[in-house]
Amino acid sequence: MRDDGTREDCDIRAGSRFLLILAAYFLVHVVLRVTSAAVLDLDESEAVLSFQHLQPGYGTQPPLYFWLQWLMFSVFGINLLALSALKNLLLLCTYVAMFYTARSLIGMRGAIIVAGSLVLFPQIGWESQRDLTHSVLVTCMAALTLWCYVGLLRHPGKMRYALLGLLIGLGLQSKYNFAVFALGLVAASLLVREHRQAVWNRNGWITLAMLLLSFAPHGLWLLDHLDLATSATRAKMHGQDAPYASNVARGLGSMASATLLFVTPVWIVYGWIYWRHRSEARAMLDHPQSRFFLCFYGAVFACVTALVLSGELGSIKGRWMQPMLFLSPLAFFVIFPALVRRTVCRHILWTAGVFAVVILAGLSARAHFGKDTQAPYAELSAQLMLRFPQASALVASELTDAANLYMHHPAWTVMLLPTIVQSRPPIRGDVLLIDSGGHPGTWLDSFQGAYPSSVVRRRGRLDVGKPQDRQGAMAVEYALVSVKGE
Repeated sequence: MRDDGTREDCDIRAGSRFLLILAAYFLVHVVLRVTSAAVLDLDESEAVLSFQHLQPGYGTQPPLYFWLQWLMFSVFGINLLALSALKNLLLLCTYVAMFYTARSLIGMRGAIIVAGSLVLFPQIGWESQRDLTHSVLVTCMAALTLWCYVGLLRHPGKMRYALLGLLIGLGLQSKYNFAVFALGLVAASLLVREHRQAVWNRNGWITLAMLLLSFAPHGLWLLDHLDLATSATRAKMHGQDAPYASNVARGLGSMASATLLFVTPVWIVYGWIYWRHRSEARAMLDHPQSRFFLCFYGAVFACVTALVLSGELGSIKGRWMQPMLFLSPLAFFVIFPALVRRTVCRHILWTAGVFAVVILAGLSARAHFGKDTQAPYAELSAQLMLRFPQASALVASELTDAANLYMHHPAWTVMLLPTIVQSRPPIRGDVLLIDSGGHPGTWLDSFQGAYPSSVVRRRGRLDVGKPQDRQGAMAVEYALVSVKGE
């Protein structure tokens, strides 16, 4: 009994140290991002521009990440700290949620193994830090929802039912593929008798009511803007103009490759663990939790397969599967609990540590030496302010140009050319248009087509930076346009 108590104390201390190391790891990421001179990429640029106005919808992406970014910018100011702090806080919450979920199912060692394994997913360990935003949030919401669900099984109560509904509603507003995760969760809870008896009772109405209440603001907007919200996603994932059988075959192949690529190299590490301890690796398929995860993945892949069989889903990316596949380490050790051993924990932690160091080193090198992460936006912003102090607004044809210039001078009213051409907001006074070469010959014409009363007062080219400098060089075409009230 004393040995059991000592072992439990050691496990508790190990878990506490692991969580502290996690917090330190993500703090280092924040420091690295804030101190680097790397420019904003596409997803981060979208977040920087979209937060300026709180809206129930923002086009092709759900609004929750933009709302959270608005909150962070309000607290910390419009800077890289607010941008990086939000992302790393969401990632830390994902790891912590998986830690506590796994601890309640397979113990402390299993919790450390499962949470540590997340860094082995390239989409989570590397891509999430590089640029992803909505995929980071939806993964966090999926992890929190699963944590709440497992807690509900053990300690049912009205507050937990309400929290589950709130998390599902917020998850649907983080990224639309959360619906597949939620469908898998509901289907698995219905198919496993022990879960069905514990969860599906009259308190389920609390979950449903809270889900509808939390989703209502965006849901009402979505009903009126369904084509706008789904058009870009349909274009990316739509099958080619080919026979039905060809599109289905292409979609099934894309699903298989996206799944395999996402879980690489995790499946290699876990395959080695299974092979090394194969004599003890007995699948506990009669356990309710094992059947839950088997049913969950059965429902998830059945749903995706049904979409593929419709002929409308021909291309699937790994990050689209992220909120479902990141649970696979937990599912593996729930099905093979005998593999939760001290040696396995040590091997996973060493492997995860190596990956974490490589990721930090790679991101640091990319920020300082990457060809696509350097541009003299600070100098460009200063030159534009000096030359055109009378400009009331700046309109950029490229998303990254608009966001990076806005980050360097938040007092500007910065807009994206394709957006204002489509929505045509009221604009008056002198407006500065810039184009970095993505729309030769059309960028100015499209603006004047949207605002016929506009008059070009000045036009030219601005070169900033030097190729041999660390920040490199860039050139933009500009036009100072006077717009009367439209």
